[in-house]
Amino acid sequence: MSQMSRSALLLRLARRSAAAPRAPLHGYARRGQQPWTRLGTQQSQDAASAAAGMTTSAAGFAASAAGANAGTSPGAGARSLLGYALLVSPSAVCAFLCKWQLDRYEWKRGELDAREAALSAPDLTMRDIAAMVNAGVEPDEYARVLVEGELETGRTIKIRPRVRSVHGTPVPGSVVLTACKPRRGKGRTIIVNRGWAPDDWVEPKGGTCLKTSGVVRRSETPGAFTPANDPAAGAWHWIDRAAVCAAMSLPPDTQMVQLVHDGGRYAGNGYNARGKRPSGSAEASYPAPVALADLRDFKVNPQDHVNYAATWGTLCIATGGLAAWAIRRPGAAARKAARAL
Repeated sequence: MSQMSRSALLLRLARRSAAAPRAPLHGYARRGQQPWTRLGTQQSQDAASAAAGMTTSAAGFAASAAGANAGTSPGAGARSLLGYALLVSPSAVCAFLCKWQLDRYEWKRGELDAREAALSAPDLTMRDIAAMVNAGVEPDEYARVLVEGELETGRTIKIRPRVRSVHGTPVPGSVVLTACKPRRGKGRTIIVNRGWAPDDWVEPKGGTCLKTSGVVRRSETPGAFTPANDPAAGAWHWIDRAAVCAAMSLPPDTQMVQLVHDGGRYAGNGYNARGKRPSGSAEASYPAPVALADLRDFKVNPQDHVNYAATWGTLCIATGGLAAWAIRRPGAAARKAARAL
């Protein structure tokens, strides 16, 4: 090869080396080795190193992507756990509500069984109530009592507001509590829950003698938004037996009896079994006692809680399945990409 051809070849190889950065050439060719042989060998090694580097970088990128999806890359663990928690939270909430509805069902069934047992027991008299209280024994709630005594209308407390529907019209009113002392001093004074009366009801004159039936009751449980009672101002919003006893100057163990009748449920137009108002004027029919049928049930029946629990359970399964599908899908895609590389 002529000297000019050799120089052109060296110039071409030098241009190729400058176009692609490579490791610098060190040393000189050994005696008997041509310079272009040295350069060609180095170029092949650099190309192989570049290809291997690209393969390594691609594999590393795939591993990083898989690690990010699996939550193993730095800083991704907390994000992955938070994402899983957000996906699973709807199913957890539905499971909690399902369990809560089942607990409500069990509690109400137990309450109704206890009420039915107390209502089916023999009736107590006011003398029996006095004997039990003197012995330090609390009578069972919803135990039936034959009430016979005289109302002390001067010791009356009204729990308000209590709105009821009368002939389809909402009417504001109150629950009337009055002290009742036994006849001829046989027994102890009790508090009688006489029932509901509208705000314009006025206590009739005379006729304070009482002979009827009722059930033993305890204090009410106020709601979260029920205002506190203010005995000094005469503002009573819920029945607190201890506070009522103190306001009426009665012993704290004084029992409270709620008057009842054996008619049908309250329908807004009467209380007797035939759906008619009791005989007499409308004013004389108040305060209206509660029906026994209303005491044997809740506004929300236990069976309704079973239906609610079934609904929440179905939603729990559906949302849980969707969460499992969403959690497994990114991991499967990352593993598939890694296998492809």
